[in-house]
Amino acid sequence: MYNNQEYISANFTTESNLPKSPNYKKTLHKKNKIARKIVALGLSAVFFGGIAGGSFYGVNNLLESFQTQGGQNSVSSSDLSLSNVSYTSNSSSQSLDVSTIAEQGLSSVVSVTNISVQEVQSFFGQFGRNGRGQMQLQKTTSCGSGVIIYSDDSYLYMVTNYHVVEGATTLSVTFVDDQTYEAQLCGYDESMDIALLKVPVGSLSSDTLSQISVVTIGDSEELVVGEQVVAIGNALGYGQSVTTGIVSALNRTISTDTGASAYIQTDAAINPGNSGGALFNMNGELVGINTAKVSSTDVEGMGYAIPISQVLELIESMMNGYQV
Repeated sequence: MYNNQEYISANFTTESNLPKSPNYKKTLHKKNKIARKIVALGLSAVFFGGIAGGSFYGVNNLLESFQTQGGQNSVSSSDLSLSNVSYTSNSSSQSLDVSTIAEQGLSSVVSVTNISVQEVQSFFGQFGRNGRGQMQLQKTTSCGSGVIIYSDDSYLYMVTNYHVVEGATTLSVTFVDDQTYEAQLCGYDESMDIALLKVPVGSLSSDTLSQISVVTIGDSEELVVGEQVVAIGNALGYGQSVTTGIVSALNRTISTDTGASAYIQTDAAINPGNSGGALFNMNGELVGINTAKVSSTDVEGMGYAIPISQVLELIESMMNGYQV
């Protein structure tokens, strides 16, 4: 390398040694002009390259800033209300098939067992005067369903129907792993047929915690007639089962034991034990709480669900202890 430098230096011809021909000045002027153009082009390349590099750096910094802010917002969102934390717009989701919805939904649906004590007439009492005899207390067991709607460091919360938990002396829930835990009643609203249960997180095994999930809440106001839906619940107390159908009607008013309300009507099979279970749209989002069906030899495929968007504030108030 050193030798190459020496060779170049020895053969370099300086301007003072050039011949003084008449065209010398013109040639020198042209060369100087070309040199200036080359230098100008070089400076322009450096200048615009710097601008492009600076712009790229600035855009990257800006994107990183937005990403950082987004991360901070997602962390602080845990302090928001139930509707803001869990609500997902249908427009941002991709339609799923029934088997995928079933796989996801089963982990967020529970079976609810209500043990109560009722007063019934004894067998021998029916032979008393006017067929009325001694009454006795009898323990009865009924089954329904519930949906895991929220979780914090202390409790797992499940929404169900009021008529599922009515009169209970003991309530328990069974999760997707078939493990059963005692549950506490947080609150209820008889007129809306809504109740909220909770289970201490600390009482759940690590195996149960690994298999359950909190449901994703959708917007029941976005449902349209003819849209496909999936119902999951503890039908007939046999354990969780899945049925599917369509939205037959919206804002359907029916009278029940707890009053008259506007319901989602569906032809998805809703059987005894499905009460309190989940009605999902095809994005796997909770849009209704299954609550009733029309039972008659003349009627087929008329089930009803409470629109979830109508009861979110009520559920939040129960979680915050405002309901008794």
